[in-house]
Amino acid sequence: MDIIQRLVASAQEAGAPSLDVLLREVERRTLSFDEHASTQQVSRHAILELKTSLPTPSGLLDAWRAFAFPDLAQLHAHLPTLERHATTLVRELRESSPGVPCPTGVLPIVLPPGAASACFFHEVCGHPLEGDVVARGGSYLARRLGQRVAGPWLSVSDDPTEGHGSLSLSWDDEGHPAQAVRLLSAGIVDGPLLDSRSALQLGHTPNGHGRRVSFRHPPLPRMAHTRVEPHEGDLDTLLGNLSHGLLVQHLMPRHMDLLSGDFSFYIVEAREVRDGRLGQRVSPGILAGNGLEALASIDAVGADARNLFATRGCRKLDHGPLPVSFGQPTVRFRGLQVRPAH
Repeated sequence: MDIIQRLVASAQEAGAPSLDVLLREVERRTLSFDEHASTQQVSRHAILELKTSLPTPSGLLDAWRAFAFPDLAQLHAHLPTLERHATTLVRELRESSPGVPCPTGVLPIVLPPGAASACFFHEVCGHPLEGDVVARGGSYLARRLGQRVAGPWLSVSDDPTEGHGSLSLSWDDEGHPAQAVRLLSAGIVDGPLLDSRSALQLGHTPNGHGRRVSFRHPPLPRMAHTRVEPHEGDLDTLLGNLSHGLLVQHLMPRHMDLLSGDFSFYIVEAREVRDGRLGQRVSPGILAGNGLEALASIDAVGADARNLFATRGCRKLDHGPLPVSFGQPTVRFRGLQVRPAH
């Protein structure tokens, strides 16, 4: 395919030994009806993943980026921009190699805008506030509804209606209008995500978050587009006064205890920060902590929000993956525990 060939050629011209390209077009049709009304919804996305690797004395270093478009035609129209992204991806990986070992200890952590580290808030804030988890008393955040858990600069929402390079829904899979729901409002724990069943159990009305994998699965309260609301500043500003820390660009969930709030993530891609400047890549590591402590340690949230489509979707219980997306500006933590993965 022309798209793949041109992206691979751009990466090779920049010095990449290889470029892995995954291109998918996903279409989902939903029909919901009862004795009063019926609703039909069609969603379509073209999803592109780029990954390049570089062998170093400390191991294989990876760099990964993902992009989403409403369809293949629009993706193709943005191909010159995507070629520049492929070139930049390779150049940044080469410039930040050969890499250094992942440090051990508590370090300031910065999550950049629109990066794959945005899954942090999906796991730590979103899943604990899904209505079925709240209804069964299994959420560390639900026990603190109305209480402050973070600074006033942190607000987190799940908004299926945003639609700017993100998952966009008009209705949930029960036919209820999709709605933006605040999970954290200026640092205070707010409302849960509800389907019909969990809303009935909790004495609320559904808020448009009942989603299902297919007609073979019952609806469950699920996230769609989990977003950290922008505040002030940008990546350069938030890095500027950091003497030593990590810029974490790619996290993968490893463990999330919804009852206690304890979590751990694989650090797939990160770079050292020294005196406000980006340094070498670090080898794969583990980011671990507790949700309450981590949220309380956020000392800055930027205004430079960008969206990212989660290319692998989100799984829950024995239900398969559903499309989800993330929105995130730069977020800085005073300190989180990191250690090498091996």
